[in-house]
Amino acid sequence: MPSLNEQSLALRKKAKQQRSREKIELILQTTLDMLSEGQVDKINTNEIARRADISVGSLYNFFPNKQSIFYELFRRWLENALNGLDELDARYDGSEPIRDYIDDMFEQMAISYDANSAGHWQLRRSMNSSKELSELEEAHVNQILSRFIRIQEKFGRSLPENPQRLAYLQNLISVSCLNIIALTTDPKERQTVMHWCKNLLYLVFDLERLED
Repeated sequence: MPSLNEQSLALRKKAKQQRSREKIELILQTTLDMLSEGQVDKINTNEIARRADISVGSLYNFFPNKQSIFYELFRRWLENALNGLDELDARYDGSEPIRDYIDDMFEQMAISYDANSAGHWQLRRSMNSSKELSELEEAHVNQILSRFIRIQEKFGRSLPENPQRLAYLQNLISVSCLNIIALTTDPKERQTVMHWCKNLLYLVFDLERLED
């Protein structure tokens, strides 16, 4: 059952008809496009409705405020990221080189618009704009950390006394690498940055190398 905080930002009503579902997707995509432009402080429900070419009243049929739109975008983003990690985890049994796993993980997250666009990173920077958004971000980080700890165990790496600290470091570096990739548009430069990022991730995810 969702918490009171989640309920306050949840969709006002479920979209049962195709037209309603399309309108919700239009609102979300319009907001994400505006976030990609980098002017978060100028985003409000009036401007979102204007850009989407719908009435504000129509927007309010589904979302009570701007934060609720951010919440749904962020919820979907996190769900896609976690599902992607779980699907990737299911394809490996731990006998493979950990580098293969890291290559797949980073490439899957880096090249997906649904997981790694400039708009998503602007969205993430807006997470402290409400208590509910901050709580969702915190819950997501905890879920990511648990998966990173599981990766170490699956590939036979000995965990340190406090595995959460290592997983937190891995998350920070992963987030930074994905962010810089999202902001790198030149294809040649992007390949160079991908190479740098993979080498950083090889180091921080492979405890045997890290301890050397």
